[in-house]
Amino acid sequence: MFLGALRALPDPVAHRQVRWTPAAGGAAAVLMALDSGCTLGVRCEDALACMAGDFRRRRRVGTTYNGWVKALERQAPTVLPLLKADLRRQAPRRLDRIPRLGGGTLLAVDGSKEDLPRTRDHERSFGNADNGVCPQAFVTAIVEVQTGWLWEWRLDVARASEKEHLIQMAEDLPAHVLLLGDGNFVGYPVWSKLHAAGKKFLIRVGGNVSLLTRLWPQAAVRHDRELVYAWPQHQQKRVPPLELRLIRVGKGKQTVYLLTNVLHPARLSPRTAGRIYRLRWGVESFYRTFKRTLGYAKLRSRSGRRAHLELEWALITMTIIALLGIDVLRRHRRDPRRFSPAPLLRALRAALLRGGSLPLPQARAALQQALAAAVKDPYRRHTSKRPRHRPITKNTPPSSILQPPRLRVATAQERQLAHKYRQTIAA
Repeated sequence: MFLGALRALPDPVAHRQVRWTPAAGGAAAVLMALDSGCTLGVRCEDALACMAGDFRRRRRVGTTYNGWVKALERQAPTVLPLLKADLRRQAPRRLDRIPRLGGGTLLAVDGSKEDLPRTRDHERSFGNADNGVCPQAFVTAIVEVQTGWLWEWRLDVARASEKEHLIQMAEDLPAHVLLLGDGNFVGYPVWSKLHAAGKKFLIRVGGNVSLLTRLWPQAAVRHDRELVYAWPQHQQKRVPPLELRLIRVGKGKQTVYLLTNVLHPARLSPRTAGRIYRLRWGVESFYRTFKRTLGYAKLRSRSGRRAHLELEWALITMTIIALLGIDVLRRHRRDPRRFSPAPLLRALRAALLRGGSLPLPQARAALQQALAAAVKDPYRRHTSKRPRHRPITKNTPPSSILQPPRLRVATAQERQLAHKYRQTIAA
């Protein structure tokens, strides 16, 4: 069902019949991503054993790991964009019952690094990042925060920029969306690109951001609608100012400043903005599931091209897992937001990779029952999850991010220059 776009697709490069067709190679890639085997060779053997029943009446598939991965490399430029577009097309009808807070689908963007084996090819292809220990691949993902469904992603070298990745993906975001981001997604290029693409955003800002006030003295400024302007000083003659709204949420040490291009409080109140931004943690939970539950904290491929393929198909598997969980809960008339990937992964691994002695009808019924039980625990936490001691990490954000944004009153020269952009920033 989820790989239906590959079912009738021939090999786009080979001019002969091949055993590893796009459908067979894609099925093996997903099964290998679900497997918890220690090596890629063992995972390939498990996938072939699992596929034996489905492909018994069709043309035989390949039997070696090298043949499979060579077919994936050959087919990747055609298969990966086609499959990712088809998975995005399947998502809206599955998410239509999820409440739309803020008037749109809630997506969050964040970046993370994947460790790679210390090989020369990885060091040349990806390079070392801030840890200085092993090569790393950089992943920037856009995730639906209430279900963990993966919308889009970018893979790059270790020292890539997640802001540049977001700029590249801005045009591909759905029409009615509210994008959430942490304090790393700041700056005029990011905000102006999202605004020009017609996408709403809610991004945390701090002392690493400088904003203008009173650029238009006639603009109404109240405690619940404080208009600010992003306008880089060294580019004021080339780019227009961007009118935004600064929202203050919380009190004391827990104060958070949020920047949005939703200017009217009736559409996004401070209380609603704070509630929505707390859901941004869904993208952090996605990475925890991907690295720990699925087991992709470190890749196993030893060459750059194969590591890229391994990571692409692992992320496709995460997308399929989320869509499958949403489908099952909707079929049983349960809230899709209660979907939990860990029990679903256990059920799939038990049914697909370990096999069983039950007849096929009973095995299918047992699998459906196990999938329907893949929901989050209903308990309420009564104690704080905050650790007693903050761990020392090399990615600890600078203290400036935790400070309020720097606000500066616009000068008379800036107000005069802004008059030629009046129609551009008019609400």
